[in-house]
Amino acid sequence: MRKIYEYLSIEEKKEVVGKLKQDLRKLEQEISQNKSSFSSFICEILYSTRDKWKLEIEELEHEIKNKM
Repeated sequence: MRKIYEYLSIEEKKEVVGKLKQDLRKLEQEISQNKSSFSSFICEILYSTRDKWKLEIEELEHEIKNKM
């Protein structure tokens, strides 16, 4: 996924960060509300996805900060 971001402008990266943060909030809400409904395997997948999104957000924000 990182390769895709190399071709985006700073403004596009800012938009992506906003969307990722919004999706991250939804994912965290889903996990907290329905954790007991998911198997441990599914929980691990959701936690892994959450962590990857957080890392992606941090890296994009770092790139934006360094290019400004």
